[in-house]
Amino acid sequence: MAGEWISERFPQFEAAIRRLTEQHRELEDEPLHLALAYLPRRDGREVDRGIFLFEVIGGVADRFGQSEDLFEAAFDAIPGLPTGFDQTLHLILTTSREFEEALTHGRPLAMEVADAVRHGDYKVLHHDRVGQKVLRQIRAAVQPRKRAARG
Repeated sequence: MAGEWISERFPQFEAAIRRLTEQHRELEDEPLHLALAYLPRRDGREVDRGIFLFEVIGGVADRFGQSEDLFEAAFDAIPGLPTGFDQTLHLILTTSREFEEALTHGRPLAMEVADAVRHGDYKVLHHDRVGQKVLRQIRAAVQPRKRAARG
């Protein structure tokens, strides 16, 4: 399912999502380590409005700081502005260190991304070595814990 995820869920936005990811990959001062599009669940149901893009970047000194959640910017569709999106684009932006802390502390947006991975409602658009490490952390966090053998 993840292989055709974008074209199945948002066929009209696939080109725009990929174009945006490619533009972010070109930034040299903030290298893109991981980009994935995902469909969040709220109250156990898929959210059907908006495009959700999660990005892990480098080159910043954890400028997002200590907050209760990850940084999220929402960009509404503007009539006449050719963005390629006619729904709200939610961009969740973090560093690998900040995301690891957010995942450890169960921050809402980190858990939302992890839940999408758990349900297979995501598509990896780009990853490098650092991004692969973040993906492993997410997958490890959503794996059912094995109970210790009792002796």
